[in-house]
Amino acid sequence: MQKKIHKFVQNGMYILLDVNSGAVHVVDKMIYDMMDYFDGENDAEVQKAMDGMYPAGDVQEALGELHHLMEIQQLFAPDIDVPPTFKAKGLVKSLCLMTAHDCNMRCKYCFGDTGEYGGERQMMSKEVGQAAVDYIIDHSGPRKHCEIDFFGGEPLINMPLVKHVTEYVRKREKETGKVFKLTLTTNGLALNDANIQWLNDNNISLVLSTDGRRETHDNMRPDAGGNPTYDKVMANFRKCVDSRNDENYYMRGTYTACNLDFTKDVEAMADAGF
Repeated sequence: MQKKIHKFVQNGMYILLDVNSGAVHVVDKMIYDMMDYFDGENDAEVQKAMDGMYPAGDVQEALGELHHLMEIQQLFAPDIDVPPTFKAKGLVKSLCLMTAHDCNMRCKYCFGDTGEYGGERQMMSKEVGQAAVDYIIDHSGPRKHCEIDFFGGEPLINMPLVKHVTEYVRKREKETGKVFKLTLTTNGLALNDANIQWLNDNNISLVLSTDGRRETHDNMRPDAGGNPTYDKVMANFRKCVDSRNDENYYMRGTYTACNLDFTKDVEAMADAGF
C-alpha cells in the first residue's frame, strides 16, 4: 500500500489531505510536524523525533488519534484501482440530487429557469432518490467515502424526500460499509426551527446561497411573488449558523455583471459574521 498524503498551511490552518480517501483534516502544529515522520508503524520513532518539542503525553494521545483515522480509512487509505482510460468503467464518488424542480425564489440569473429547468415544476420521488443512492454504491467500487448533495431548485421545499433519502443512506451505510457525507444547498428562505434542528441532528453540511449586500441580494433574489428576501434570509441564516456553533457550513455567492465589485459582497458577509 502506497501511503499518499499531502500537508500544507493555508490561512493559518494546518491541513492534511489523505489522497486515496479524499479526507481533509485540519490539524494542530504538533500533528502537522509529526506527519514528517509518522508512517503508521513507527510510533517509537515519532516519539523520539518529537522529544523536547512537545510533551510526551500529548504526542502519545495524538498517535492514538492518527491510528483511529487509519482504522476508519481516512488516513493512509488503501489505493484505489482507478481505470486508466475514460473508456473503462469509472468510479463515482459523488452525486448531486435535483430534489426539487421548483423554487421559492425567482433569481434573475438562475441557470435552472427559476427551478423549472425548462420543463414542468415537480418534486423528485422517494423511489428515484433511493435509486440514486443505490447507483452511487454500485458504481463507487472500492471507494469507501461517498458524497450526496441535495440540490434544486430549493431542496427544503421537498423535505420529505430529503429525510427519506437520508434515512435510506444510513441504512445502506450499515449494509455496505460505505460512509456518506451529505450536503444540502439552500437559499435559506424556507429555513425554520424544525428543519434547522433536523439538519443539525443528522449532520447535514450546509451550503448557504446568498448574494451578499442587501441591494445586491434583493435586486437578484426576489421570492416567487417578486418581494425582497434579504431580511428573512439573513435572519434564517443567522439562526441556523448559531445553532451549529458556526460550524459545518459554507457561504456561496454569485458574481454577475450587476455586482462587478463582488468583493464588497464578500466583505458584507464577513462583517455580518458569516
